Amino acid sequence: MFRVRLFGSIGVVALSAAALAGCSSSPSWMPDWMSFSKSTPPLVTMQFESQPPGADVRTSQGQACQTPCSLALQPQGQVVSFSKNGFLPQSVQIAAGESPDHSFFENPPPTLSPNPVTVILQPAAPPPRGKPPMRPRPRPHRPPAAPPPPPGQPSPFPPPPGH
Repeated sequence: MFRVRLFGSIGVVALSAAALAGCSSSPSWMPDWMSFSKSTPPLVTMQFESQPPGADVRTSQGQACQTPCSLALQPQGQVVSFSKNGFLPQSVQIAAGESPDHSFFENPPPTLSPNPVTVILQPAAPPPRGKPPMRPRPRPHRPPAAPPPPPGQPSPFPPPPGH
């Protein structure tokens, strides 16, 4: 009798577990918007281009590549930075959105825009040159001064007023 109860209890537990496992996922006929499970949104492939090519691209999530390139990104707004030696760095805001062509009953695929991201890098100004060392100015040539008159001889110049 004890064996019957034990096996009966095990059978009830096993059937209950199987029934609950079937309830945890949504049936295939149920629309996505009625589903209780939230799946992670699919990654969106973004294209990056620059003029000149060869710029380093870095997302705010830490992903990086060198143009022209593409990255698979989470569909969320973020900033993408472009940099290249000899050029001014540039940043572009990426916006997340929904695809405009979808049914009300479907989960629309996420989008990121702009896609592709294209930037034109501006050349950096050359670094300021140091000032050249100061050279002393050449003095203008002056004729030598006339020697003073010998003592006792009158000056060829009139005396100053008040003397």
